Amino acid sequence: MAIAVRPYSASTGTSSESGAETTELSQRQLRERALAEALARDEEAQAKAKLLVDMKYQSKDLIARLNKTPAHLIKDRVSKLQSDLTSIDAEKVEMLDKQLEEFMLENLKLPAEEITNRPWADLSTDRKFIDPSNNKSDSGTNTFKSTASNSILNQYPYLKPTPDHHEYSTQELYLRYLNHSRHSGNLGSKLTDVYQPKNEVNRPKSISDMTISTLMAAGCHLGHSKAMWRPSTQPFIYGEYDGIHLIDLNHTLVALKRAVKVVKGVANKGGMILYVGTTKNWEQQRALEAAATRSNGYYISRKWIPGTITNFTQVTKHQGESRLVIDMMDQPSTGSLDGSSPDDLIKPDLIVIMNPVENRNCINECIKSRIPTIGLCDTNMEPSLLTYPIPSNDDSMRVSSMMLGVLSRAAQEGIQERRESVHQYRSQKNSAQST
Repeated sequence: MAIAVRPYSASTGTSSESGAETTELSQRQLRERALAEALARDEEAQAKAKLLVDMKYQSKDLIARLNKTPAHLIKDRVSKLQSDLTSIDAEKVEMLDKQLEEFMLENLKLPAEEITNRPWADLSTDRKFIDPSNNKSDSGTNTFKSTASNSILNQYPYLKPTPDHHEYSTQELYLRYLNHSRHSGNLGSKLTDVYQPKNEVNRPKSISDMTISTLMAAGCHLGHSKAMWRPSTQPFIYGEYDGIHLIDLNHTLVALKRAVKVVKGVANKGGMILYVGTTKNWEQQRALEAAATRSNGYYISRKWIPGTITNFTQVTKHQGESRLVIDMMDQPSTGSLDGSSPDDLIKPDLIVIMNPVENRNCINECIKSRIPTIGLCDTNMEPSLLTYPIPSNDDSMRVSSMMLGVLSRAAQEGIQERRESVHQYRSQKNSAQST
């Protein structure tokens, strides 16, 4: 049995597959071509937009430069331009004028008063650009508002603004930095009530400015550990924290006010005040010197020599002794102390001790000589040894500087009141004698 075979069947299938591949390839090429054309159109549109922006800023720059240029400098240019325009047909000039006006209004978005600065613009006939607020007809000219230079350009005349699609220039970045610093540069960086150690010495606070928060900020509430505790300081202790006793600042404030009254009263009566602080810290030495100078007193900052008060003659034998008599105005006087001899001891009327634990000899001599004392009493100090104890931390330089400043300012106020009363007494006495 013979089977008929079609010889062209295989060739027919091959041609159909190649046709499908050709169709698919042509569609892919069409898509790629369309995509390339779209990208080219986008790039062309972006280039035109950039060119238009550059032209916009260049035109604005030229117009602004033309507005700022004096008239007598561009007179020749205007006359040459006018002669060139007269040689051209009037219709072409009018068409050019309309095209420029449309370009400035639509693309550059310039105000009408700037557009009228064209050299060929006829201001006498173009009434839509005349300023209605100007009613002066006697001058024969019309004035127009100009906004060519805004406030920024007036403030910074050499600033060259960059287009929107360009990066900021160095000048613009610096101006933006100044603007940010002016508006929000200080947000979160302004500190108030900052502690400065020099203020405690040079400008001390008065007792009216002292509060519990001020004492706590200085560290007056910090005592010693429980192992160094003296039971006699129990009324001054507020509690304990981490093995350290905390001092009740209410007692500190009351004791400080009492000590201020004592210092002020002694200075008002003309008494001599001695400040003692024998630490090696230079801050306390400087505070002692400033306090003694402010209250016309004396200070000891190095070491308390035993017998300075009780054995004054032997201690000061190797030093030249010099005594000066002063009056109630703290001025040298020619008088003499009644019934006094060179061997008599001139004792201080009040002694202020910053670290009483290290100056037990000074306290003992004050007790024997009946000299009142004011001292910082910590939790390791016996408060009964001091006449006017102030429960406070005696190891902090900030506390000692603050206490010295407050007490010396009170002494200064007492001296000022004494001088005013003496001056008033003398003036009244002189007026009584003259009458």
